[in-house]
Amino acid sequence: MSPSRSTEIRMETPLRIVLAKVGLDGHDRGIKVVARGLRDSGFHVIYAGLWQKIEDVVRAVADEDADYLGISILSGAHMTLAPRVLEALRAAGLSHVGVIMGGIIPAEDIEPLHEMGVLRIFGPGTPIGEIAQFLSESGSRTLDVPSPKTLAPCQRDAVPRWITHITRGMELDELDKTDEAGRRRAYRIALTGSGGVGKSTLVGRLVQVIRDAGIRVAVLACDPESSLTGGALLGDRVRMVPRADDPDCLIRSLATPSGHQGVADRLEPITRLLDHCGFDVVLVETVGIGQGDVAVRDLVDTVVLLVQPQTGDTMQWEKAGVLEVADVVVVHKGDLPGADRVVGELQEVLHLDGAARAVPVIKASAARGEGIDALWSTLAGLRSSGASDTA
Repeated sequence: MSPSRSTEIRMETPLRIVLAKVGLDGHDRGIKVVARGLRDSGFHVIYAGLWQKIEDVVRAVADEDADYLGISILSGAHMTLAPRVLEALRAAGLSHVGVIMGGIIPAEDIEPLHEMGVLRIFGPGTPIGEIAQFLSESGSRTLDVPSPKTLAPCQRDAVPRWITHITRGMELDELDKTDEAGRRRAYRIALTGSGGVGKSTLVGRLVQVIRDAGIRVAVLACDPESSLTGGALLGDRVRMVPRADDPDCLIRSLATPSGHQGVADRLEPITRLLDHCGFDVVLVETVGIGQGDVAVRDLVDTVVLLVQPQTGDTMQWEKAGVLEVADVVVVHKGDLPGADRVVGELQEVLHLDGAARAVPVIKASAARGEGIDALWSTLAGLRSSGASDTA
């Protein structure tokens, strides 16, 4: 089996860097400033969040196929945490990933940290431009195309690398030939809605329910890419952290160029790869859709639309055209006042006499863990009946 390359392979793509706070330090203002600054400098920044366990950060670096890991430390634990991070990366086969650190680090500790393997230390007040220049001059550190042997059978630790090369334009035509024998297609579900509706949080809860059922699941989290710099702040996975020792869950952040209707480039071949590698469910989280932004509907089996109370009424959603593309509507943040009223209004609109199809309306609250089982039960039912296949 040998992968083939398309004629539009983009070998020069934005560098990917995971930023995380490891340990008990709860101050995140500085690292968020760095995240936004690197985004504005043209990098793809995956923000992993506060209070991260080392094994969870390493898992994020692996699945995101990052070039660099940036650790922010203000707690004085740098001499304890740095060697543990570096050793964990080596143990995971990620010794190629460049590690940089920031925070309050005494001058006498800088050289020992370099000797351990930390590439660069950036102290308080370092201009963003200096960090960006260092990363740009250091260049990409991701590995070459994996061996074709990793596709038959598919090796889990090679999947993130293949995703990277697919996003760069590589075609894997051999997958179609291999899977022609009638292998069951993965169930592809898009979850969409306006910013702030809680998509990532709900996806994180849904992943837990799916994994509790023993089902392999992958998440493709699409976030906007700047049309000016090509940078992106990919912060979805901070709300959906898989168990570091669970190989049957994969979360990958994808930057979505403007004008692409909220869908990342090469989404379809990526889902084919995940299907080939045995993932039973692929969740695609994407930005809000309307009458002009329905491309995701052609790439998935089921579209789940999230709305929330106190953000409009059914007429506004009808005008936006979002209801007509939904197979399931979730009234999220169902613990807010007015949630039951919104559910009633949506049911009235979607179940009018003469409606082309019945669209389930579910009230859910990821914060309280309510309605998530009902949502998965509804989705599984649609899959079994074939009622939601739209691709």
